[in-house]
Amino acid sequence: MKGERSEELSMDNPASNIGAVTSRQAWQFAMVPVEIKGDELLFLSTAQFAPRAMRFVRYVLRMRPCVGLVSEITLRDRLIQEFGSDGFALGMRPSVARRKPNKISDNGSSRI
Repeated sequence: MKGERSEELSMDNPASNIGAVTSRQAWQFAMVPVEIKGDELLFLSTAQFAPRAMRFVRYVLRMRPCVGLVSEITLRDRLIQEFGSDGFALGMRPSVARRKPNKISDNGSSRI
């Protein structure tokens, strides 16, 4: 994929310090910005979501995209770490985007 780097991107630089995208955009496009170098935005995404994130970076942010591919679980964890859990990744598989639900005790009463 064009714009993809095989070398490992730094996981030390918090995305919130970069300010390239909002929380909503990060969750919507399933991407975590890592670093800005000149006109190039280095970010993490998955193979499935990378093309969409690259179009967003190229046409909306008007930067050259450079993506580091990670697993969906790693991306979800990094999105939660950097941007909070308010988005729960649109389009991600439910088993990936959702945390384990809290168990709700059922006392037998029905609620409408």
